[in-house]
Amino acid sequence: MATNKSAKKAAVKAPTKATPPKPTAKAPRKKATPLVSDLSGEQLVVENLSTLSCLVGTLSETLDILVQKVENMAYHLIATEEVLAEVVTSTGLDLARVNARIRAKIASGTDSQGDPTKSIDIAANIASPLAKFKK
Repeated sequence: MATNKSAKKAAVKAPTKATPPKPTAKAPRKKATPLVSDLSGEQLVVENLSTLSCLVGTLSETLDILVQKVENMAYHLIATEEVLAEVVTSTGLDLARVNARIRAKIASGTDSQGDPTKSIDIAANIASPLAKFKK
């Protein structure tokens, strides 16, 4: 088979010229933050107050979020307690067995260092919902 050499040469691309990079617009320079040693006493106080103000604002926002989360948890706990109270009322409950399970769980989770008294009191309160609603 004969190949057409002139056709191959025509297919070879001519080297492209390197295009110069586009000139970029210079970004405006930011003001250089003055060094602490360059500031006067009053300027340092103003800078520190500004920083503290920003931090207090951030802490306030964070605290608001945490309060909302705690409120949400409280609503869930109240709802859970009331549902459990209804279940206990309709099905009955062996409170001694519940207390034993609470003691065992707290003992295993705290290497027998925890006090189960509060949990037992809460369980008793949930198990006797009628006492909560007495007027």
